[in-house]
Amino acid sequence: MKMKLYEEGDRSRAVCHHCKQLVGTTFARRTVPFSDGHGEVKNILAGVCNICDHVVTVPAQSTPAIREARQKEVKPIEAQLPAIYLDVLDLAAYQVDSASSTEFRKVLMTLYLHRFALGEYPRAWLLSAHRSALERFGEHRGIARRRLSMKVTPRIAEDLKMLMAETALSQTEVIKSVIYQIQSDIIESHKPALMKELGTLSVIYA
Repeated sequence: MKMKLYEEGDRSRAVCHHCKQLVGTTFARRTVPFSDGHGEVKNILAGVCNICDHVVTVPAQSTPAIREARQKEVKPIEAQLPAIYLDVLDLAAYQVDSASSTEFRKVLMTLYLHRFALGEYPRAWLLSAHRSALERFGEHRGIARRRLSMKVTPRIAEDLKMLMAETALSQTEVIKSVIYQIQSDIIESHKPALMKELGTLSVIYA
């Protein structure tokens, strides 16, 4: 679909929710707050109402700048885990790409969290992984622990919250279950299509 490239000073028409009517607009550079009220994106082109001066529309060409600004709004995710879980993530990353760093842990985790949240991976897999993780990596007094710490986008943080709500698992339990699923798919099964996809991601995020 062909899209129009707008420039400052171009005019159009749109419905202004502030004026509650169809109004004339002029495109100008503005700082635009996110719709959820958390954060903003600066100096993007937007359609401004000629009556009330509120931003009415945002053209497609400004979408990448909005997405980039949103990605900079990060949420921390942390968990104290038995060390074996971090070893699993590191071995999985190594199997995907022997040159990958520990930063690739985050790529693996966010990909799986998002796919579980979208339903691409069934919730039943997550619950099954939780049970298997408890059996495979039993926890006893004095077991070595390490901290998993990631900064993720608000969307991934919401994915994690959704999975917690829908499975009745704690944040740490969801993270352990996701890591066990990664171990099953990458270390044990070595699924060809998945390995190819992750190999491409490892190049992008190296």
